[in-house]
Amino acid sequence: MATQDLRIGMFVTELDRPWLESPFLMQGFLVEDQETLEQVRRECRFVYVDRSRSAGDAWRAIPVEKSDPPLDRSTALSSFQVPPEVRRQPLDFFALLRSLRALSGRGVRDSGVAADASSAPWFHRYPDVSGGASHTVPDEETPGNLADPFGTSRPLVTENRRSGRPPSPARTPAEQSAAAGGPTGMAYVQAVVPLEEEIVAALPMVTRAHALLEQIARDVQSSLNPDLEPLRGVVSEMVLSVARNPDALLWLVRLKQTDQYSYDHSLDVAAHVMIFGRALGLGEESVTTLGMAGMLQDVGKLRLPVRLLQKLGPLSPREYLIFKAHVDYSLQILSASPQATPQILEIVGRHHERCDGSGYPNGLRGAAVGLLAEAAGICDVYCAMTRERPYGEAASSQVALDTVRAGRGITFSESTVDQFVQCIGLYPVGTLVELNSGEVAVVVAQNRIRRLKPRVMILLGPDKKPNAYPKTLDLLYDPPSATGEPYVISRALQPGAFGVDPSEFYLA
Repeated sequence: MATQDLRIGMFVTELDRPWLESPFLMQGFLVEDQETLEQVRRECRFVYVDRSRSAGDAWRAIPVEKSDPPLDRSTALSSFQVPPEVRRQPLDFFALLRSLRALSGRGVRDSGVAADASSAPWFHRYPDVSGGASHTVPDEETPGNLADPFGTSRPLVTENRRSGRPPSPARTPAEQSAAAGGPTGMAYVQAVVPLEEEIVAALPMVTRAHALLEQIARDVQSSLNPDLEPLRGVVSEMVLSVARNPDALLWLVRLKQTDQYSYDHSLDVAAHVMIFGRALGLGEESVTTLGMAGMLQDVGKLRLPVRLLQKLGPLSPREYLIFKAHVDYSLQILSASPQATPQILEIVGRHHERCDGSGYPNGLRGAAVGLLAEAAGICDVYCAMTRERPYGEAASSQVALDTVRAGRGITFSESTVDQFVQCIGLYPVGTLVELNSGEVAVVVAQNRIRRLKPRVMILLGPDKKPNAYPKTLDLLYDPPSATGEPYVISRALQPGAFGVDPSEFYLA
């Protein structure tokens, strides 16, 4: 669309130039005022507009007439959306967290959450994707197509076990573009289940994943071949959870901290790389492969000296050489397992490779690294920086994203960096922010259309004293502050700012 035809209320999805060469903060934004409209007209000759995400009756997508014959169940479920009036209902998110924290402390059964949670109005059981008995919910309450949460129109990337590569006809447009060396297209991801409901469903998955990672570690330390099949089942469930609502899993893995950094980091990377893979438009099996690789890519560190992993200062050249050997150790451990597919081994073996050849172990360059390995590598870097480690404090998400952007076109390809920044957003789930009221909040969930207006939970009052019962606000709907002005985010804060202790508010 030519910019002279652009109007207030339109949602701009693409520019006629790279986003990072423009003054606009976000890739994809709503033209909400005359100033933004004039800025777009000055900077661009034409833009791409998504009418379905634009505001106002004049810019809505043309409605599609419903067919007279009744839709079958799969079609109806795949088009299910949570009604806006339900999404706007204020829910006591903090009360839910306290309930789940209590349940988590008593232990969560593999079959689901404890019985006293199953009667709650926000609780649903989903089919057991590993082949067990299914627990059905009424059609009108089913939150998505559980058999195909990625949508029937998106092809799955099926596995070719002989070649180790997915067959070309089954690739998504994003994968075909990446294979050709071109930029990948972002898939717009809309949550189909409320955050509160999906957190309840995802908590047992995270709990089981922790236990399975511990078992794998014990097997490796006992020189046994780890059984990866149970882990693949949990990862498959997580893939479906990401399809229903990606913020739920992200909230849990970022904020349900333990004293075991290696397991927390593995889950963190797996969640981020699955969300990133889905945003890139990859199929379900490719996203599952990414999740498995994210869980296992550092398993070889179990064979490194503990003092090396916990060293506070920089590594010497000899220590760094020993450290890099963990990739080879990971491949040796996983190669002995029949569940480790060629794709998983490829990602694990290449997630430290970099596009400029500066990575290890083989110094691969450019397209030789591969899209999936590069996605795993960029998530590994981001997650390592934003999580407190035995030898260093956590950086803010903005600092970590700035570090990733600094490697754009150098260590990581330009398109992969651009897509990752867009996927994560300026205020990722778990980010501490200060509001214009002086209150301090944590980002609970993102709004995919207006990324600068996420859903937040207010932890500290204007005087920076803790709220005994934190409330949640959806900034998308411009809730008024005490002065009557709409709440807006003034700035992002460092982790731990104003003495905020995650264990006081989250599922720590």
